[in-house]
Amino acid sequence: MTTIACLKVFLVLLVTLFPTQILAQNAALAVCDHTLYRVLCIQHLKWDPASKSATTFEDVAMIMLNHATSTAKQISDQLTKRLEEATSSSGGDAIALVNCSKYYRDAIGKLADSSKALQSRRYDDLKNSMLVAMKAGDKCDQDFKEFGKTGKSPLGDQGHTYGMLCSIVLQLTIPK
Repeated sequence: MTTIACLKVFLVLLVTLFPTQILAQNAALAVCDHTLYRVLCIQHLKWDPASKSATTFEDVAMIMLNHATSTAKQISDQLTKRLEEATSSSGGDAIALVNCSKYYRDAIGKLADSSKALQSRRYDDLKNSMLVAMKAGDKCDQDFKEFGKTGKSPLGDQGHTYGMLCSIVLQLTIPK
C-alpha cells in the first residue's frame, strides 16, 4: 500500500472512530472566531480537555470563565506571596499590593457569581458580574502607578491576559 493510501485509510478510521471529538473540537475553535482575542481563545481551548465536548458559545464561554478564574487565583496567590515578602521599606508597593490583593479576591467572588449566572443563563447578571471582575487588573495597575516605587505592576502580562479572558467571556455571551 502506498503512503497516500495508508494516509487515506488512517483518516477514514480516525473520522469514523472519533467523529464527535473532531467535530466538537473544530466547532469550539470556530467559536473563537467571534472574539477579539481569537488566538488567546484558541490557545486556551487547545490546553483544555473540556473543549473536546464544547459545541456552543456558552460551552466555550464557560471554559474561558474557568481559565479567567484560574488566572485570577494565580494572580491573587502571587500578590499574597509578594505581600508576605514586603518589608517596611516597601512603602507604596505594600499599599498597592494590599489593594490589588483585595481587588483580585473580590474578582474571584464575582467570577464565581458569573459562573452561576452563565449556568442558569442569566446573561444580565453575568454581564454585571464580569464587568466588575474585569476591573481588578486596571485598578491594580492604577494603584501601582499611583503608589508603587516603579510605577509598574509586578504582574507583567498576567493582568492583561486575565482581562482578555474576561473579555472573551463577555463577547461570547452578550447578544450582538
